[in-house]
Amino acid sequence: MADSDKFHWAGKVSRRDIQRLYDSEAQGLLDEDLLEKVMYTLHARVCDMFEVREAQQHGKVKCRSCGATVPQPLWYGGRNKDVPLRCEQCGWETTCGEFFESYTGKDMLPGSRRELFEEFLERFSLARQPKEKMLLLDWLIHEFHVQSGVASRLVAQNVIQGSRQQLIELLTALAGSDSGQASKEAWQATEDDPIRRFRRKYPSHAKVLEVAARLGIRGRTKMPENELISEILRLKPKLAE
Repeated sequence: MADSDKFHWAGKVSRRDIQRLYDSEAQGLLDEDLLEKVMYTLHARVCDMFEVREAQQHGKVKCRSCGATVPQPLWYGGRNKDVPLRCEQCGWETTCGEFFESYTGKDMLPGSRRELFEEFLERFSLARQPKEKMLLLDWLIHEFHVQSGVASRLVAQNVIQGSRQQLIELLTALAGSDSGQASKEAWQATEDDPIRRFRRKYPSHAKVLEVAARLGIRGRTKMPENELISEILRLKPKLAE
């Protein structure tokens, strides 16, 4: 059996922590430390899910110690279970069989809702302030509430602890809460912000500079990013559509 300490896969976020977070928001005293814990647990979990997907679909394994790409491909099947996988950077090693066992049965694949988790990672990179992070969590909870996954399996089961019934109760309660509804309305309002729409299309600073260069904006490398985006949109408003 695979040694779980060797792989350090990110765990699922606690239902209790999510409930406590929503309770703190409803009381007007958002627990920002708990918010950070919840969001980074979700982020780490989703990143690991895509790492497993890359290994399973393309045989590409990343070292679970230093993150370097392991040169040997992952092979499946009984005849390959003892084939070694070794990182040339730090010496971390395992076998194809141990790697497979390390994530099997742990909901470590994005499954049929890959696009949802990809969008979460994209939005996560743009959410910097506590309010933005809470709105992102609200969006994800809402998506979990309306998407069931394969054979009525809840998508939320990939990242939140609990049985299907426990998660149904949690998601239903949060989706119907006053604070959750208010946050969803606020999120929808922020989605209409042209700068945010532009950032979704051009998420990196390098891409922003590339667009600015095409438009001939002078001093672009010294301008704050939001100011630069505003100037881009003044010249080319259609880029926010």
